[in-house]
Amino acid sequence: MIITVASGKGGVGKTTVTANLGVALSKIGKKVLLVDGDISMANLGIIFNLEKKKPSLHEVLAGEHDVREAIYRHKTGVYVLPTSLSIEGYKRSDLDLFPEVISDIADNYDYVLIDAPAGLNRDMAVHLAVADKVLIVLTPELFSISDGLKIKQSSEMAGTPILGVVLNRIGRDFGEMGVDEIEMIIEEKVISTIPEDENIRNATLKRMSVIEYAPKSPSAVAHMNLALKIVGSYVDIRKIEEVHKESILSRIKRLVWRFVR
Repeated sequence: MIITVASGKGGVGKTTVTANLGVALSKIGKKVLLVDGDISMANLGIIFNLEKKKPSLHEVLAGEHDVREAIYRHKTGVYVLPTSLSIEGYKRSDLDLFPEVISDIADNYDYVLIDAPAGLNRDMAVHLAVADKVLIVLTPELFSISDGLKIKQSSEMAGTPILGVVLNRIGRDFGEMGVDEIEMIIEEKVISTIPEDENIRNATLKRMSVIEYAPKSPSAVAHMNLALKIVGSYVDIRKIEEVHKESILSRIKRLVWRFVR
């Protein structure tokens, strides 16, 4: 499945959601390819320390390399197709090749997550059209929601269904909009709420996903839960841990009881 991760405006955490969702899907056994689709302002590769790798998507879109040569396996298990930070690379890239490039490799993966550029432009139109589904990332602010509504409308025009809405960075401000209010405005289901968490920033500074950096942090748990929902086998991870702890406790009690008897 090809999922384009999109937002109407920058600064909502779309790239970190893409990266962490990809790692979460990989962690539950899925083969995942992350694509840095923002060929002019690439960021995804930075999280995985791959922004200087060559060839990159730029060289692929310039017709200089096969896409398989530009895919790198990260230690987390995800595969990454990064885009370089080179202005010259951007100038040589032909975005019209992007749909063919992605279609050529999509069947090799369970999930292909495309980190799309923010805003509404020709680049975004290409990313919406190539996807099987679109995941919209918003923050609980009116401007973000308004811009997200435009992404939804553009997805409908492209004939690409919405997978759901991720409400990111919640709990930052007093008086932010609630889930029910946002769902009423955008008329789509909020499938995940990810809290504001300093671990996200700290992880990014260390070139890591938050799932590697702080696996039990609120944001890491939220991304794992989002991954489980997407694959259709959602359960509360905290409840699994509780059951696991209880089962170990029960075994200990049984052993102790046997010795007492």
